[in-house]
Amino acid sequence: MAKKQFSPSMNARISPKRLIGAAVALVVFFLLLTSVVGLAQKYFAIRTRSKELKEEQATLSQKEATLSSTNAYLATPEGTEESLRERYNYIKPGEQIIVVTPDTSTQNDQPAPSGVAHWWDELLRGLGIRKN
Repeated sequence: MAKKQFSPSMNARISPKRLIGAAVALVVFFLLLTSVVGLAQKYFAIRTRSKELKEEQATLSQKEATLSSTNAYLATPEGTEESLRERYNYIKPGEQIIVVTPDTSTQNDQPAPSGVAHWWDELLRGLGIRKN
């Protein structure tokens, strides 16, 4: 006796139970897929934020070390004196301050051209014909 194999014919109709079952399975699959994608997005966002926070923590610990060394220096008499001299121009009794100003005699004493002369001067400089 020969075994018969199942071969669906084109005229066979799909039962409504099977159609509804396939639709429900697709909806459930779609919901699970969107859930997994959402969880993956949240996971990668958390990992990125964690890396950013670790970098910020390293920066803040470096700033803390710098500030603690600065505070230790300012607690010394030399640090206090330097801070007072920088901020308030503090001088000790008997000291004198020397103020150095730039030499203004090396600047051009020619008056700036005005009106049409200024316009022509800028035009010639723009074209590269006239140098300062």
